[in-house]
Amino acid sequence: MVARPFPTLGGACLARAAWALLCGLVLAGCGQTPGSWTDPPDGPPAVQPQPLRIELAGVDREPVLGRGTPGSWDAVDVLNPSVLRFRDQLYNFYSGFDGRRWHTGLATSIDGRHWVRHPGNPLLSPGAPDWATDYIAANGAAIVWQGRLLYFYQGRDAQGRTAIGLATSDDGERFRRRPRPVLAAGPAGGWDAVAVADPYVIARGDWLHLYYLGEDALGVQRLGVARSRDGVAWQRSAANPVLDVGAHGSFDESGLGEPAVVHSPPYFVMFYTGRDALERRDLGYALSTDGVHWKKMSSSGLLAGADRPDWMAEVICDPTLLPGTGGRWRLWFGGGRRRSPDENLDGQIGLAEVDLAFRPDPSGFDVEADWSASRARSRDVLVGSYDIEGEPGRRQAWVGPRARITLVTSPWQRDQALHVHGWMPAAMASRQLGRPGATWLELRANGRLLRGGSFDTDTPFDWAIPPSELAPLFDADGMLDLELRADRSFVPADHGGADRRRLAYMLRRIGFE
Repeated sequence: MVARPFPTLGGACLARAAWALLCGLVLAGCGQTPGSWTDPPDGPPAVQPQPLRIELAGVDREPVLGRGTPGSWDAVDVLNPSVLRFRDQLYNFYSGFDGRRWHTGLATSIDGRHWVRHPGNPLLSPGAPDWATDYIAANGAAIVWQGRLLYFYQGRDAQGRTAIGLATSDDGERFRRRPRPVLAAGPAGGWDAVAVADPYVIARGDWLHLYYLGEDALGVQRLGVARSRDGVAWQRSAANPVLDVGAHGSFDESGLGEPAVVHSPPYFVMFYTGRDALERRDLGYALSTDGVHWKKMSSSGLLAGADRPDWMAEVICDPTLLPGTGGRWRLWFGGGRRRSPDENLDGQIGLAEVDLAFRPDPSGFDVEADWSASRARSRDVLVGSYDIEGEPGRRQAWVGPRARITLVTSPWQRDQALHVHGWMPAAMASRQLGRPGATWLELRANGRLLRGGSFDTDTPFDWAIPPSELAPLFDADGMLDLELRADRSFVPADHGGADRRRLAYMLRRIGFE
């Protein structure tokens, strides 16, 4: 965060309710908001994950990037790290406060602990001819997308309106800014009608997903998500806001912001900053199986009760993450020793490690696996399935008409065939439904049809997809999104039974052989 509770409006604007209402009316028509995006009506169900405790595996006692020299552009606060791999190094686009304005600078590193500031800093500053002329051009999120580096940042114009802008670069050092915000405040009366801020962007297939803070006319700050194919034209989710403030007494009762989202299958994990009634700040987290519908996992912060060093005694904020090995992720964050609603925190950047390995084998689904060793339940791994049933050696999982799973593979597995083993009760479905017929089942990977078949009897199936067919479908991280669709299903309770689940077929294993 750019040092405010969340660097949205900056101190004074929060207190001006009349001005907030005016901003809501004016901003509703600004920026690119081509409609909203809704979940497909026939898609797999949104699943609420089970409660799951995430622990920080280690926190560095000293900051890894401190404040600049007196009088410099980042002398007062250094916060808002956005770290990514670029040109065989780690690039950290961070925010610096000089006592009057917020800027964006760059530091580079080989190991993530020892950083070298770029000699041309700051790379972005508020001022003409950019639309972000007042107070801030920082608090951003960087991503490499279609061969270019995109940097989404928070800005405020001369009228005090806060929005999200975009700057692009080929080398990570020289940026071209778009002349207008790419995401401005939402419609009047909405949850984000006054301001949008705190961008964090991830890639999901052909889409960019932008998680951001929205503020309404009463000053309530919540989190939402939008998606785009080009980073310029954005569709807000119809599910917004996707995360709300906490209950009275919780660590985020006064607001939440600065989301950082990663995909560590079977979950999307969101770390975010929460602030309590005394303006202390800590990191919270939420889980999702689809990146849109979220469940908070605790009412206390990740470092609640911990022995914090002095430099981050009062504020922990601004998370950003990169994957390591063995399911561990590095988490950079902002810290401060002063409570303040906007800046002057003595802010510096720290480093922690968090364990996001949720299951022993993320490359498949096996009903005979030892699920007691998994922190994820089976129906979170295969969304659209039900709890595994049966004795060892004869286990099975019923599946509804739509199911999906994300496989995380190693290089050696990508040289193997993918197998899908199951059983299709087509005759049972005909008896339940009271009419003869066949069930069509198909398997898709990243939207592409891999296999399909029509079943009119109760029969097992075993589909094998060779590595040559799968090779073009893996993403850069070796992930593969699979979806299974059946065109017939039945509810036993509708036909005299006791089972109220909607059933289509059974699965035993998805994996590489």
